[in-house]
Amino acid sequence: MESITAVQVQGVNVETLFKRFDILESQIRELKQQQNPQKDVLISRLDVSKLLGVSLVTVHNWTKSGVLKSYRVGNKVRFKENEVLASLKAINSKD
Repeated sequence: MESITAVQVQGVNVETLFKRFDILESQIRELKQQQNPQKDVLISRLDVSKLLGVSLVTVHNWTKSGVLKSYRVGNKVRFKENEVLASLKAINSKD
């Protein structure tokens, strides 16, 4: 069993110390997420239409015109979520 050693720090109370640790933990989590991008998440046409707020017909038209890149998984059409979001940013920057 570990023994706990009491340490006194002048000018810092326990609550402030815990808040600082919480801030450090959240900053470490953010850095880890930036270093390890999420794996490609495949989403359906319906998910894309909800995400972008457009109809399924628009998703189909954008796929045919090359605005969105689709992938076949068996007999289903899927989209990489990060590519869909990148396409949305590209569309918004053109406007």
